[in-house]
Amino acid sequence: MAFFINFFGLLASLGVLIWGADKFIDNSSSIAKRFGVNELTIGLTVVALGTSAPEIFVGISSVINQSENIAIGAVVGSNISNIGLIFGVSCIGITLIPKKTPLIQFSPLILSALILGFTLYDLVISVFDSILLLFVFLYFLFVIFRKDSSSNLDSFNETEQKKINITFFYLIAGLISLIVGSQYAVVCAENIAKLLNISELIIGLTIIAIGTSLPELAATISAILKKKTNMIVGNVIGSNVLNIVLVVPIIGIFSNVLLEENLFFRDYFSMIFATIAFICAVIIFSSKLVNLFTIRLAGIFLVLSYFIYILNLSGLI
Repeated sequence: MAFFINFFGLLASLGVLIWGADKFIDNSSSIAKRFGVNELTIGLTVVALGTSAPEIFVGISSVINQSENIAIGAVVGSNISNIGLIFGVSCIGITLIPKKTPLIQFSPLILSALILGFTLYDLVISVFDSILLLFVFLYFLFVIFRKDSSSNLDSFNETEQKKINITFFYLIAGLISLIVGSQYAVVCAENIAKLLNISELIIGLTIIAIGTSLPELAATISAILKKKTNMIVGNVIGSNVLNIVLVVPIIGIFSNVLLEENLFFRDYFSMIFATIAFICAVIIFSSKLVNLFTIRLAGIFLVLSYFIYILNLSGLI
């Protein structure tokens, strides 16, 4: 009985998380557009931050509840999910060859992934590690905004002001939903792990990671339908960077937990391989060497690889 209560509680919490992330994304994007921020920058920052918000709040809640392995599992698992599942699905549904992504946009992703490896090697996240990652966050912002200084600060008329007020209302509602949903998601996941004698890390890598990646999936499907292929790439890059540079420092600064041994050699290396595959795919896909059929085949391979990884974690293969 306790299992079913916590299981349905987890589903409800993830539902609240996803609703909150959806409102946060839509209304943050509306505000950003009103102030003249371009679409690519919105994808790399506002949408990426919105879709990473569940992981961020799960990280905060995990530290409060002393379930740090759930948070770090959610970070690594979500990054793998963003590439294997989210990017894979986008490749399958793609209808337009993506434009070339500047190579410098990949540098924060590479830097954050490498420093995460340095951080996880001894299975302890130190304050020094956290500071390094926060510097990567600043570098990420520099890369994004170095060529985007446009803004539109015109005054609002009465009709626009009402729309802005409604937008801010839903923005705050989304933020509250993220806080509440993440808190109960972590508590219920921790209870399930104890009831089934399953590692908190596995719960974080699977249930929480997939649940918190659903906003990315929703944003990806929307981008496919609107033929905004570059926003998909920007969302994956931004979300994966922010998952690492914002969530991991929370654990490092406010906790000194010893992480589980499998995290580095099994899960971190899976994330690195996925990251390398993602970067190579984006570079090749924007060239004249491939067509849509080849991209869709690559997408099927990514999705299948992700499900094999999840089945292996679950002990089914």
